Amino acid sequence: MKTHKKQITAGWLVVIGMASAVLAGCSSGPSKGDLKDGLAEFFKAKPQDVCWNVENSAAVQWPIRIALQGMDKGQIAILNGVKASGVADITEAPNVTAFGTMGTVLTITLTEKGKDAKAWDPQKGFCVGTKQVKDVTEFTEPGKDGENVTDVKFTWQLDDLPSWVDRSKFPAIVGMTEPVADETLMQKTNNGWRVQ
Repeated sequence: MKTHKKQITAGWLVVIGMASAVLAGCSSGPSKGDLKDGLAEFFKAKPQDVCWNVENSAAVQWPIRIALQGMDKGQIAILNGVKASGVADITEAPNVTAFGTMGTVLTITLTEKGKDAKAWDPQKGFCVGTKQVKDVTEFTEPGKDGENVTDVKFTWQLDDLPSWVDRSKFPAIVGMTEPVADETLMQKTNNGWRVQ
């Protein structure tokens, strides 16, 4: 009888130990997978397409003539890649007006290759990819003050590239050839971890 009692006691200790392990797992912080899922939802909800566009792109008249001044490095990098890809011819010329020369104007002509590849999207213009989360590299353990907030370091890269986009033709676009390090705060909700 004593042996039987010892076996029952040992069995209960194993069950209690397993339950403690499960409870400890429930109360621990987030996993990299949980955070990556939350980041992916955030990226999906916000426009993450990397594009070059003009006002009223659906009614654009070719060739497009547009001033170079005012464009940022990212926009110029897209146009350089578009030209290198052969989907559009782009030329520069002085912008001569009635008041004299005012900077530089670009003339953009869609090529046959560009037409066949549908490189110009009537709503978005020339789009070369979409920002997508690659990896969660590090995160802080949420505090014990009930806030459930974590500082997350992660990487993203451009993916979902159109068929006409070759990464090597767009080396100056951030996230095209190498993942980009980024950081954000995330908070635990009843629906998983979300970007604040």
